[in-house]
Amino acid sequence: MFIIKKILNLNSAVFIFILIITIFISVNELIEIKELRKINNKINNDELVTNDKYEELSLYSSAYLLGKQGEYENAIEKYNVLLKLYPGTNIIDVIYFNIGTVYLQDALSKPLSDDGKLTIENFQKLQSAIISFEKALAINPLNELAKFNLSILYSSMPKEPSKVISEQAVQELSNIPIGLP
Repeated sequence: MFIIKKILNLNSAVFIFILIITIFISVNELIEIKELRKINNKINNDELVTNDKYEELSLYSSAYLLGKQGEYENAIEKYNVLLKLYPGTNIIDVIYFNIGTVYLQDALSKPLSDDGKLTIENFQKLQSAIISFEKALAINPLNELAKFNLSILYSSMPKEPSKVISEQAVQELSNIPIGLP
């Protein structure tokens, strides 16, 4: 009560100024909260977040959805752009974890070679997944999902890829023109 009397005893112009500033800040905060709720709803519904004010989040959302849709190379590219543009982001470990997950999903979505082993391409993707999970753990040693995925990769990854060249690779090689133009 004493504080209210002190405020009311102030010059009325100062009081009105403080009141207007308080109202202005409150309205801005309400607008910000409403905008963040919209973004959270989009994230929860796996929708693309596009917002110039939150470019980092928009890039992350785009990369995440590309990976979920099976566009693995594009997702990895977006994640790498995100790392390049925002090297100080507080979710670097999550980004590296997601890159590792996308490499892993990409490798597992492809067929094995003719001899039943991993193709060289898939072997390299799994190695890239391992590197990404290790980077995530170097940044955040408490990332349990990265530990789990890494342990599975370490225990099940073969020492070397298949030495058999697939029919598709032979066909691609046969399309290369021989000799100088």
